[in-house]
Amino acid sequence: MLLCYNDFMGLKTTNKQVIKEVPYGVYVWQTPDGEFLGDDNDNFMMVFCEEGNQDAIKALTDAARFYGYPEGRAVYWSGKRPIDDEEYQRQLARAAAGLVPDPFDIGAIRDEARGLENERKTR
Repeated sequence: MLLCYNDFMGLKTTNKQVIKEVPYGVYVWQTPDGEFLGDDNDNFMMVFCEEGNQDAIKALTDAARFYGYPEGRAVYWSGKRPIDDEEYQRQLARAAAGLVPDPFDIGAIRDEARGLENERKTR
């Protein structure tokens, strides 16, 4: 089954620059009609790596061909990483405790630190 994940990926602003906060991300397989290859459980076929890793791109391309999707391309999503069900439950618990859910979310951790610093300054 193909899942469409385009809605949040398109940037509509001008004169903006994307700043990569972390060196890792995932490659996902995009079909010619713009959809991303995934299963019935909303899991995308992906490879976790650094951008430009030709071995990872080849592995993803070979897997897409194996599953009957020879047309398409590997698309890089910077800062994303796969997590399992156990990690997801840990992130839910962290969020419920008022912490940043993903301990590897550098941007959220920096924002939280800035917020605490601003709070201390206003006291």
